[in-house]
Amino acid sequence: MKGFLNPVKGWHVLVMIVAFFTVTIGVNATFITLAMRTHPGEDVPRSYVQGLNYNDVLDRRRAQDALGWSARVNVVDGDLLVEVRDAGGTPVSGLSLSGAMNHPTDTSRDCPLAFEERRAGLYRVTLPCTEAGEWHLHAVNDGEAPFEMEHDLWLP
Repeated sequence: MKGFLNPVKGWHVLVMIVAFFTVTIGVNATFITLAMRTHPGEDVPRSYVQGLNYNDVLDRRRAQDALGWSARVNVVDGDLLVEVRDAGGTPVSGLSLSGAMNHPTDTSRDCPLAFEERRAGLYRVTLPCTEAGEWHLHAVNDGEAPFEMEHDLWLP
């Protein structure tokens, strides 16, 4: 019982403060390390450089809007299909579509895509990403015509 009656000394307070801050800093360092390993915070690589050329992106989007093209996306038997039509509903052929399936939370799961034209206006690629869940499709024409699309998909 004698130990409980002793008053708190200065070194007791010092030990408690040092222990508190050691635990706090250790937990924060652990959480920061885990967060940076799982998601670095960049949605796209070289985002700063892309930001410098953003006016070019806006010009391409205006040109695409002027064309009036639209795209429909479907998944059939493990194939990803993209159908592109002009403002009048006519299929748009001759595009060189490429892109990626992006996972919303883990960039290490992203899969590149290279479409092939199956018939006029219908572009196909076998899905390289087959994990169930939410995916983000990004496709762009590598040719002259300004066409770029994004679409959210849910794979069963």
